[in-house]
Amino acid sequence: MNMFSVLHVVLQCILTIGLAVGHSGSDVHDVMTLLFTTQNYNMKIRPLKDQLMVMDIHVDFNLNSIIEFDEANGALKTAGYLVLSWTDEYLQWDSTDFNGTESIFLPQDNIWKPDISLKNSVNSFTSMGSPHLNVFVTSTGGVSWYPYQVLQSTCDVDIQYFPFDVQTCSLVLTAWSYYKSDVTLYQNSESIHLDGYTPNSMWDILSTAARAVNTEESEVVFEIKMKRKPGFYIINIIVPVILLSILNTFSFVLPITSGERASFSVTVFLLLAVFLTIVAASLPTNSDSVSLLSVFLILMTASSTLMVALCLVQARLATRNTTDRPIGNGFWAAYKLANILRCRTCRRTQVKPLMSDNFQDVNWIDIVDSMDFLLFILFMTLTILSAVIIFVTASTH
Repeated sequence: MNMFSVLHVVLQCILTIGLAVGHSGSDVHDVMTLLFTTQNYNMKIRPLKDQLMVMDIHVDFNLNSIIEFDEANGALKTAGYLVLSWTDEYLQWDSTDFNGTESIFLPQDNIWKPDISLKNSVNSFTSMGSPHLNVFVTSTGGVSWYPYQVLQSTCDVDIQYFPFDVQTCSLVLTAWSYYKSDVTLYQNSESIHLDGYTPNSMWDILSTAARAVNTEESEVVFEIKMKRKPGFYIINIIVPVILLSILNTFSFVLPITSGERASFSVTVFLLLAVFLTIVAASLPTNSDSVSLLSVFLILMTASSTLMVALCLVQARLATRNTTDRPIGNGFWAAYKLANILRCRTCRRTQVKPLMSDNFQDVNWIDIVDSMDFLLFILFMTLTILSAVIIFVTASTH
């Protein structure tokens, strides 16, 4: 170790010992006696010697966690702490008179502090901080207050793209009892501090912002823009609903003679109605927008209703005989179209009447079978197209 390093270490030790000796408990006691006894500090007075001046409060917010986002009630529950700083002109002393005592800690309820509150709170009014918390005070009158709080704020929910939605919620902080001419709040930074943030299992934070609001009341707004993690809903709702919707079209694959087609269609219809109820229960009832997932479920429910009705009509048609109830032109057209699509017709190109001799052996069961083929293609196409359009739109908005 060279001579310079030795001198540096010795100097540090001397300074450390000097500070330790100069800043004792009795010095802090003397400072507090000066402030609260000699000067008779009054916590009910704004700490400005000129009461016509504006009290400037600087605010930051450190977010620790998103506890819960309640879509049905439009409420966001977060945990974090505020960082508030201001200058109290009645909490000043000359540090040289107290052996270099530059700072002290005081109980938060012993000094004046702004009555900061959450303006858009879901719960009733509660004061910030707790009686057991302290504030940090410097000899120049600088006060720093770090109240930890669980905040439950209202939030306008946009459910159009649920469960691929992005929500923006605000925490509106205001000095409740004061006008802006008395106390003005300023944000220290342009965003929320996330250094101690614990990730949420349901939401990712995309961005944050902070701004002061220019109104008669002094307000600072902290915004949180978050995106839902859709994995749970994809596995437990979207995939089962799509599979049920596809399964529903297989009603037309089940032979009409089996007698089980109507009951199968009704069962799938009831399952879709159950999923619609589950989704509706988790969404706000007063939303200005409609969830695309709900739209898909309604479409599939309406489609299922139509399938049930068609199955019942087909069951009725299957009981007919061609002697009493001849096959109409519309049914013949459906029969020919089904044959063309199945590539079963190798007819001559000349046009024949619909009621030609080639179709004399066709009965109503054959007509219903042709209808099944056409309806299966129709509803399967509509189901797949609806699912692709709706969920691709929701996930890529």
